Amino acid sequence: MKTGTLLFITGLLLFMLGIYLSTYIPDLGVLLSVGGGMMLGVSSYFIGTHQVKPSKRVKKP
Repeated sequence: MKTGTLLFITGLLLFMLGIYLSTYIPDLGVLLSVGGGMMLGVSSYFIGTHQVKPSKRVKKP
């Protein structure tokens, strides 16, 4: 699995777990939500910078 995809899935799970836990333990929930959101941001950077580059166009005569 690629780095960006792994970070995205982990960040999304942490974010959702943080939202759920914030109803019971606010401090822990907020920390997990912020950490998960940061992981989602980093994953979008990795996914965006490792895109397949388009091939060169061939000029038609």
